[in-house]
Amino acid sequence: MSLNKNNGLKVLLIEDNPGDQILVKDYLEDEFPKLNLDIASDFKETKLFLKEPNIPYKIILLDLSLPDVEKDTLLKEILALAPSTPIIILTGQDDIHTAIQALTLGCTDYLLKNEITSKGLRKSITYAFERKHIDKQLENSVRRYQQLFQLNPQPIWVINNKTSVFLEVNKSAIDKYGYNKEEFLEMCMQDIDPDFDKIDLQKNYNADEILRDGNLHQHQLKNGHKIQVKLYVNPIDYQGIDATLLMSIDLSETESYIRQIEEQNQQLKDIAWEQSHLVRAPLTRMMGIINRLEEKHMAHIMEVDEECSFLLKNVLKSAHEIDDVIRSIVSKSSSKNK
Repeated sequence: MSLNKNNGLKVLLIEDNPGDQILVKDYLEDEFPKLNLDIASDFKETKLFLKEPNIPYKIILLDLSLPDVEKDTLLKEILALAPSTPIIILTGQDDIHTAIQALTLGCTDYLLKNEITSKGLRKSITYAFERKHIDKQLENSVRRYQQLFQLNPQPIWVINNKTSVFLEVNKSAIDKYGYNKEEFLEMCMQDIDPDFDKIDLQKNYNADEILRDGNLHQHQLKNGHKIQVKLYVNPIDYQGIDATLLMSIDLSETESYIRQIEEQNQQLKDIAWEQSHLVRAPLTRMMGIINRLEEKHMAHIMEVDEECSFLLKNVLKSAHEIDDVIRSIVSKSSSKNK
């Protein structure tokens, strides 16, 4: 959200000190003319505000010292009630350590009460929006990566560069190799690829490219079957660990497909040979007999009736047509097998 073009900044101030309530309210009104401010003096009121099914708060200003709840419990409860809302801690000098700890739990900033100014408050709110926006982009990026990783039809793993232990595995790998995710995460790459050498695999690529490993790998499935695969590899940082992303392409299926095509081609060759030799031989003899009959027909045309003459001509014509068809089949079969 742009603070310069807001249609009304909706803020929840959680503060039990009336003087601090007035001071913060004045600072907010100086910087945000369209301010929509709610003030809760204790945790009971806070829960009522946050559970209201209306427009959500754009920012929460939180004093950790409330009379009806412990500090640690308060912060966890607020984060649970408003997980997507930026939270700025308002704290005294004696509570700064707790405020810093709150940042690690998800709060966006903290301000010392005795140092708050209208400009400083505006700057902190602006920072809170920017950080929340960046966090949202990172969450979306991680979600897209997870979707691409899990929905990829090829088996993919993430392995630890030092140990080759599996750190992550996608559904395709689980389906293809037969191990469930828990089993995979207790294994290393050598359990499915005994000849896997991560040093040899990684020495030829740099961090800016995806490389297809030139070697053919034999992988063993859980059921004992072995498949031939090619690996695509890419170095990544996985949760602070130097890791490698591996994707395998099963060449066994490709080889089976090629063998099937070769068998079909051989069948075409056999058909072409049969057409050329077994079928054409008797057809050639038949055409010779028909030609001889035609010669006799021409020599004795006056002695042969009209119907017999018609039949002889059509038999010869049909024989030539069959011969042309066989020649065409043989020619096409031969061209497809070159």
